[in-house]
Amino acid sequence: DLDQLSKKEYYDIPEGYFEKLPGQVMENIRREKSRRRTVWLSAIAAVAALVICSTILVDQLSNKNEIPGKIVAEEQTIEEKQLENQMIDYYSSELAQMDYYNY
Repeated sequence: DLDQLSKKEYYDIPEGYFEKLPGQVMENIRREKSRRRTVWLSAIAAVAALVICSTILVDQLSNKNEIPGKIVAEEQTIEEKQLENQMIDYYSSELAQMDYYNY
């Protein structure tokens, strides 16, 4: 029965295909490894740039707020002290008046 089937070749393979195949496979593997390495290096570079930029930004913001923040804090402290002194004066005079009226 098999002898009756046609012996026509259904696939045409170029000459030297199997001799070139291992080299082509190895070249594709090298390209893929190189591509992966490039992606990893790009990701690492992006993370490093982000860390550097955020560090610079935080440093700049902290330097900008440092001096005015100290001045404002000192002004608030002075204002708070003045208010505290006013309250002490007021309450001490009120207590003195209450003591005066109670005796």
